[in-house]
Amino acid sequence: MDERDIYLLITRYLQNQTNTEENEILADWITASQENEQTFEEIKLAWQATALPKAVETGGALSRLKVRISEETKEQAHIKKLNPLNWGMVAASIAMISLISIGLLYLFYKQDSSQPVIHVLVTRAGEVKNITLVDGTKISLGPKSSLTYPDTFSSTERGIHLVGQAYFEVSKNPHKPFTVSTAELRVKVLGTHFNVDATRNQVLTTVSLFEGKVEVNPTHDSEDTYTLRPGQELSLDRNNLRVFQRSLDSLNVLGWMTKTLIFRNDKLSEAASKIENMYGVKLIFSDQDTADTRIYAQFNGDALDDVLTIICASGNLRYRKQGNKIYINER
Repeated sequence: MDERDIYLLITRYLQNQTNTEENEILADWITASQENEQTFEEIKLAWQATALPKAVETGGALSRLKVRISEETKEQAHIKKLNPLNWGMVAASIAMISLISIGLLYLFYKQDSSQPVIHVLVTRAGEVKNITLVDGTKISLGPKSSLTYPDTFSSTERGIHLVGQAYFEVSKNPHKPFTVSTAELRVKVLGTHFNVDATRNQVLTTVSLFEGKVEVNPTHDSEDTYTLRPGQELSLDRNNLRVFQRSLDSLNVLGWMTKTLIFRNDKLSEAASKIENMYGVKLIFSDQDTADTRIYAQFNGDALDDVLTIICASGNLRYRKQGNKIYINER
């Protein structure tokens, strides 16, 4: 996705015009680098300005963004002349900034200040962030995840959107349900403690309940409702849409909060996403047999090399590192 498309996607997102797939694409782009996150925050700051007193702050955000684009363009000019496509990209970026500026003028005078401001909280590999929402709900956001939430809730419902993993301690309000939406599931609660694991590149999306009661609806069949009791978890298989309900293992479910990895006869391919999210690497397997290797191990904040050494020793494997990529094959 080129720069022009990203700016268009951001502005559509800020106007609540994106779908779940587009939200996930944007979350991937934001978490890819600190520069991307800064760019998003500056555009959001500009876009969400709703009153004239904020004009100076908004202008500063736009100015910083323009300066960065200008500096990047000058730096590229020192290396080589821009071809027609590059010039088109720069022109598109400038046009996008102009579009945002025009939008701001409209927002200064026309936007209804009663509309909630939308926030996006993102984490990088190995990072956990904690946040308390306006209603008192406490959320711990897991590594390589994103949480989209408003600064105020409606009078009838409290809704947020999650990509990745998070633990929730929802404040009780029997008149205003709290809902967590992912690409595959919608979780509805009144006040409870639970974990949602909607990590991308993982076969299962799982809701684990520790306290209270939740109702879970698969997004592909909103009429199908499952009720969980404390100590239970529900998983949906993304490949065949089958639903599984079973007792939960609290240490395994919440291991990400304490940098604990637990593998109990897991396939290496299934364990890969947890390792990748915690250490910011990409595991690449030489063949299916390697990916299907079963591992049984537990790690508590261990260094990446120690984790890989133990895993490879238990499965007669070997690994080599190249940048942030880890290549694993049989000995």
